[in-house]
Amino acid sequence: MKLYRNILLATFVALLLSACNEGGDASFKDGETIISLVGVDCVEPAVLANYETLLSGDTIVKDDDNATVIIYHDVAGTKKICLVNNGSSAHIVR
Repeated sequence: MKLYRNILLATFVALLLSACNEGGDASFKDGETIISLVGVDCVEPAVLANYETLLSGDTIVKDDDNATVIIYHDVAGTKKICLVNNGSSAHIVR
């Protein structure tokens, strides 16, 4: 009986540890999402459909020094971002 319990425990531990490898869906290796911002005419007129919604914890990354972003913040607390179309690039890390 003790032998069966030890075999069952060893099997359980082996299955548990196999879920912690570096591949498959059980991995947190690629936990970030990159959202590329596309440069649009977000200044005149300000069309909010062209803006990307920001979520809590998002990080805005300017890919070059010429990148200009506009952030719209409404009274409901929603924040939206738009990349001005000047040939520059930026992205959001979520």
